[in-house]
Amino acid sequence: GKPPVILQQKKTMANTAHLFRRQSSRDLIQQATVRSLDELELRELRSRLVRAENGSGGPGGGRSVAYGATNQAFISDDDPPMARILDLDMGPASAPPTGPKGAGGKLPTQMSVHEQIVAAEQAAAAERPEDDREAWDSKWTFLLATIGYAVGLGNVWRFPYLAQKNGGGAFLVPYFVMLLLQGIPIFYLELAIGQRLRKGAIGVWHQVSPYLGGIGISSAFVSYIVALYYNTIIAWCLIYLVHSVESPLPWAECPKRLYKNFTYDIEPECVVSSPTKYYWYRETLKASPSVNEPEDINYNVAIALITAWFLVYMCMVQGITESSKIVYITAIFPYVVLIIFFFRGITLKGASDGVMHLFTPRWESILEPVVWLEAG
Repeated sequence: GKPPVILQQKKTMANTAHLFRRQSSRDLIQQATVRSLDELELRELRSRLVRAENGSGGPGGGRSVAYGATNQAFISDDDPPMARILDLDMGPASAPPTGPKGAGGKLPTQMSVHEQIVAAEQAAAAERPEDDREAWDSKWTFLLATIGYAVGLGNVWRFPYLAQKNGGGAFLVPYFVMLLLQGIPIFYLELAIGQRLRKGAIGVWHQVSPYLGGIGISSAFVSYIVALYYNTIIAWCLIYLVHSVESPLPWAECPKRLYKNFTYDIEPECVVSSPTKYYWYRETLKASPSVNEPEDINYNVAIALITAWFLVYMCMVQGITESSKIVYITAIFPYVVLIIFFFRGITLKGASDGVMHLFTPRWESILEPVVWLEAG
């Protein structure tokens, strides 16, 4: 038959190729724990398979077997921690180590395969660069930032609009049902997976599985699309903020057209509608009569939109290191505004009628699928 050395080498090559095939298949799921287990398994199997170049290790076959890191064939350039930790002077392979034995009958210098693997993993972990990802200053900063993300324009004007449109008080039933079945679980899923893996949306789902990476890309794309129209709303708010310091307010009364004989009349279109609607369509949006008759560029809205995007850039360019300093303002300010709007709203004329209209239930609307869709 073939020499034992050749058979052993072929067996070693076959097992190594099998390990590489397993490792390649496991690369599809790039989790740190899985990689660590694969490394441990690979080290242990290599320690069993690698033998001395000269001799089969059998009885009368020359040198005895040198396992694992005690074999020079195992120590490679890509594995310095194991080589340094297990820098043992083997001496003659046939000479057994001598010395006093400790508890359990083991020599003090002997290391089991498990101990070697643990020591190597600890050394490798010590040499890995520390995670330099940014972190929140404190738990309170993170909590306030999370609360700030949960309160937005939708809480101010979208929820009351959907409630009075979809059954008044009856809308609260599908709203809370979808909140328990959909909103809270997804919220905690995003919170937990982000805190555990400490990556963005794209990186998180790629680490969960490469096949789910599209979820992260889709969420980033949806966030970009939402930012497009939300920044447009912020641009309108900036325009109103600038003009709110004027006295009287430009949307408080209809504009007057003056003539040379010192007479004037009120804009007929404003009289038919209202001062607020006229200012919105004719002064802010400067809407054209039809899509077939486009007007010039609305420079006021364009400048306000650029300003809104610039503010978004300034909040994100420095990451959470700088944003944590302003989160106390951005998280608390929306609640202050909501409280101001609440007391302002309940003091307006006809506020009680509006509250009754908002919360008077129309139970038949619960059977409409559109109501559940908008509640979700």
